Parts: sequence; C-alpha cells; structure tokens
Amino acid sequence: MARGPSRFALVLALSALAGIAALPPAAAAQGGASLVIQASTEPPGLDLTASPASAIAAVVHYNVQECLLKVDKTGALAPWLAERWYTTDSKNYTFFLKKGVRFHNGRELRAADVKFVLERARNPETKHPHRKRYEGITDIIVKDEYTVSVTLKEPNANFLLDIARQGSVIYPREAAETLKSQPIGTGPFVLAEWVRGDRIVLTRNKDYHVKGLPKLDKVTYRFIPDPNAVLAALRSGDIDVSGFGIGPEHVGELKKDGRFQVIVGDTTNDVILSMNSGKKPFSDKRVRLAVTHAIDKEEVLKGAMFGLGKVLGSNVDPMNPYFVDLAKAKPHDPARAKKLLAEAGLPNGFDAVLKVAPQYYYTVRTGEVLVSQLAKVGIRVKIEQIEWGQWLSQVYREANFDLSIIGHAEPWDIGNYANPKYYYRWDSPEFQKLFTQSETTVDDARRKDLYAQMQKMLAEEAPAVWLYMHPRLVVTKKGVTGVWKDLPIPSMDLSEVAWQK
Repeated sequence: MARGPSRFALVLALSALAGIAALPPAAAAQGGASLVIQASTEPPGLDLTASPASAIAAVVHYNVQECLLKVDKTGALAPWLAERWYTTDSKNYTFFLKKGVRFHNGRELRAADVKFVLERARNPETKHPHRKRYEGITDIIVKDEYTVSVTLKEPNANFLLDIARQGSVIYPREAAETLKSQPIGTGPFVLAEWVRGDRIVLTRNKDYHVKGLPKLDKVTYRFIPDPNAVLAALRSGDIDVSGFGIGPEHVGELKKDGRFQVIVGDTTNDVILSMNSGKKPFSDKRVRLAVTHAIDKEEVLKGAMFGLGKVLGSNVDPMNPYFVDLAKAKPHDPARAKKLLAEAGLPNGFDAVLKVAPQYYYTVRTGEVLVSQLAKVGIRVKIEQIEWGQWLSQVYREANFDLSIIGHAEPWDIGNYANPKYYYRWDSPEFQKLFTQSETTVDDARRKDLYAQMQKMLAEEAPAVWLYMHPRLVVTKKGVTGVWKDLPIPSMDLSEVAWQK
C-alpha cells in the first residue's frame, strides 16, 4: 500500500538542547535576519554518524543535514528528501527522492548517496553509534537516479522512525571523512565557522530545496553552560533566547518581564538516576529497589526543577503513545527501603559515589536532593563532579561508576535496557525477548501491550530510577516566532524561526 505522512507521537545520549536567540529587529532589518542561540554544551564534534550526543543534533540535525523522512514539531513523520515511500509487507520499502535537491557542495542528491549512507551505517568497521538500527537491512538497490529500495530481514516497527533520526542524515560520499569538522548536507543552513570554545556560525543555504526557507540569514550558537550566566546574557542582550540553559528558578520572574516570552513544553528528556548493575551492591535487585523506595520524586522535582516537569515511573515518557503512568508504582517508602537493604545483607547501608557532569545544572541539583534522601535509609553517597568528556569516558563508555544522573533525550530508547553492554550493565534475557518481539510487531495493539509489559518489568527490576521529564523551557525576546513548544526529538529545526514583521 502507498505510504505518505505517517503519524507517530514520538517521544530527548545524553543531552541538553539549546534555545534560540535573536538580534533586535532593527539589526535584522539592517543586515539580514540573524539569531544567536545559547547552547549549554559545545558539541564534541559535528559528525552525527560518529557520536550519539544530542548537543550535535541540536546544531546539525535538520539544520545542516536532513533525512529521507522528518519528525515534525507535532511528532508526526513526514516525507522530506524522499517525497513519498511505498511498502506492501513492512519488509520491502521503496523511497522516491525529491528531485532538484542539492548538497552544500553543489552536487545533486541521488539514490546512490542514500545507498552509500545506509551501507556505511550498517558496516561494523565504521563504528556508527546506532549501527544496530541498520543491522536488519539485507539489501539496498538503486532502481534509478531518484528511486531506492531497502529490504529488511523481518518487519521492523521502528524502521521509518529510524530513517528520520539523527543517525540517518544523508551526506555526499566525498564528505564522509570530514563530517566531524565540516558536515555537508542538504539542510537550510551551511556551516560557516566553528571557533572552539566560543561559537558555531551557520549561514543561509541559498539553494535550499524548500521554497521560502530558511527565514534567517545567519545563526550563531554561543556556549554558555551556567544558568546564572545565561540569565545575565539575556538581560544584557548578548543573547535573546535560551532553551535548556535557563534555570527553572528564573522562569517566574522572566514571565513578569515585558521584554521576554516564556514557553514551557514537554520533551523526551528523561532524567534518571542510573545504577551500575554490573557491580555490587547494585547487581542485587533488592538494593536497586531500596534506592528507588528511598527517593521522594515529588520532592526531587520541587528541589531541582521548582516543580516544573513530570514525575516518571519508567523509561517511556508521556509523549510516547505507548506510555503507561507508573509514577506511583514504587512509592517513597523509607521503611521498605531499609527492610530491602537488610534482606540484601546490608542492614547498616553502604557507601557509594554519584558521578555528575556540572555543565548540566540539573544533575548537581538533583544529586544534592538525592544525597539527603538516601542518607535517611543508610545509603551514604558522595557527589563527584566531573567534566563532560570524563563522564562520557568513565560512565558511558567504561561503566566505571556506582551511581550517575543524566537526561536521556532520545525518543523510543527503551532498547537501551535490552543491551547488557549499555552503561547500566543490566542483563535481563526476559526483557531482551520482549523488546525483540516489540521491534518486529507491526500490529499496533499488540505492540502497545508489549510496551506495557516492558514498562512494568522495568519498574519491578529497577535498573534505574526514572526521576522526571525535563521540561522544555524556552525564553525568547518578544518578536521571535517559529520556536517549537514541545520537543518530540532531540533536534530543533530552525528553518521557520524568524522575527515577527
């Protein structure tokens, strides 16, 4: 059957997405419309095929590089570089490319480019960060210059979503080796400059394939991690809009300030307390449940986020159509926590180290609340603040940690818990079986049931403590339009952002 735009209520490695800032309308009128974007974290590179960091997606995905399909601001899947697609059995897909689309180097996009990108993504030697998403591809055939077909081993319920995610951006073969510093794509903006430690500048793609877009001539990303510094920059006019960089404690006062407009929305950014199941005592389910019962999530939300956000009970967040509300499944119960610790042979509790990356302000604030709560049941936690690069090395890659806090921004990422080598080091064959079934089940009712089972199992096994959904907090100078309220994917399309005329 023919497939056009499919509706997916999509649900933000590791993350903090930038906000949007702009020069005053007068300046825009004089020299072309410009925006200055406050980013909490500088990307480690700009190659989406080399790293899962959402700081890269915030700059590159949909702005510099695009995919065959696109997740729009409502969470719907829409045709993009592929103007339409077709499948009869959810195993064989044919994509028909939009004609006249040009890469930033001037060459026209062809079906052979799509084949090269997908072949490279599934090649183990390239070490693509999301290679598992492409392992089910058995064949890629270029039928003509604008038509390509993809065959899967078996139905994959997330295949079209995967084609729209950041790991599936389309780029020219000749640019593959320089993507880290000079990404080339088909997007509305072109990378003009990257001054390490200071800024990234994008300029308008005059040959963009969507008529009338982008609406800006220049976008500058400024790296400002400290919330107080972000507030000062807003007030001084150095930046005019902030996303995740602004602290929730400032939202109230900014709402009262006539110079700004404040947007509060939802994200897929699940802030969690991860526990290393690969080492004692967290290899014991009773200890993990004790940690869970020791935590008062509502108090955490108030202390860390001033009540903004939503308490979570599993990996799946409220923007996902298969969401099950398990926020109260394992309630705050210090007596139960102490009993579980005693049953695990730890009647006097234990000592642990909580590693956090302070450039993500919420990790420290959340950790401070948790340390106090855990101490009440005998779990003595010391906070160790480390740089983001150290966090990626020690925690994410080497699993050299006891506890950690970070926001997981990627939607539909429940598969992380089916990977025993993921940094949680949680290994459940039963969960892995359920996840595998969910990936190959295209019947929506059956898949929804499998997701419900997985969520309930996560709550019972507690490989992590799902604390809260980080809210979408955007502060813009009045006159900025086109900013997304909700963030259904850790990528922000800037093509329609503009100054109100």
